[in-house]
Parts: sequence; structure tokens; C-alpha cells
Amino acid sequence: MTRHRQASPLFLLLLVAVVLVPMIPAASGEPDATNWVARIADMDQALQRGDAPATQAAWREAYVAAHVSRTWSGMIAVGDAAIRASRLVGVEVSDARARRAYLTALLRARRQGSLDGVLAAGDAFGRLGDRAVVRQALAVATDLAERSGDGAARHRVEVFQAHWAPRT
Repeated sequence: MTRHRQASPLFLLLLVAVVLVPMIPAASGEPDATNWVARIADMDQALQRGDAPATQAAWREAYVAAHVSRTWSGMIAVGDAAIRASRLVGVEVSDARARRAYLTALLRARRQGSLDGVLAAGDAFGRLGDRAVVRQALAVATDLAERSGDGAARHRVEVFQAHWAPRT
């Protein structure tokens, strides 16, 4: 009789696992961009209403969702959203949040070998006025373009350089 009581909790655990596991959505190889996109839309709506607490809460949710997505594009979008929120949360807070998001985007793009991502992050830092990071992004982009052997990629880097880091 004692043996039957010890097996019962194990049996219930297995039964619960058999019932609940099929209900868990399968993880796909693609990150879910809709989550951070939806959170940014929530932030923009709160921003239009002038609701600073809701704006900040939605931005934080968007940041977490973009961070989890592991995409550089999500982090660029979240950084841009932080800049839009500056009128309610203050420029210093917005710039710091945007800078963190853009830096994450730059590092991810470099790791993924994405020239588009590196240039987008460099452009974002240029808009913030951070010439030092623009130069860093330019160095990474130049390296990626050279390694690709693609003339169009090298041209894109030259255009970026002419815009953000003209030679003196």
C-alpha cells in the first residue's frame, strides 16, 4: 500500500505533463518581431495621449521584447522609440535608453555580419551626435564590405562615410 502512494504523485506529474506539453507553442527558429512591434505601437499610443507612465512602461516592454528577439532591427526600433518619447520622459533619459539600444544593435549586427545593421546603428549614433561611435561603426562596416568583396557594399560604406564622417 505504501508503494502505491509513492507512485501516485509521479503518475499525476506524468499525466499533467502529457496533457500540458502539447499546449505549449513550439519554438521556431525565427524571432517574434510582432511582440516588440506591438509594444512600440502601445508606447506611441500612450505618447499621443500624453501618458508618461504608460509610455515608459510600454517602452520597457518593447525593450525586453526586442532584446529577447536577438535582432539588431528590433533594438534600432526601440532606440528610435526612446527618442520619440523624449518629450514626456526627458531628453537625458531618452538619449541614454536610445544609446543602450543602438549599442546592442551595433554589437548584434557586427556579430551577425550584417552591413545593413552596422550602417543603421552608425546612422542612429550619428543622429545622437556621437561621432566616436560613428567612426567605430564605419570601421566595422568597412571591414564587412571588404570581406564581402561586393562593390555595392563598399559603395554603401563610402556613402555612409561621406554623410557622417567626411575626411578632413
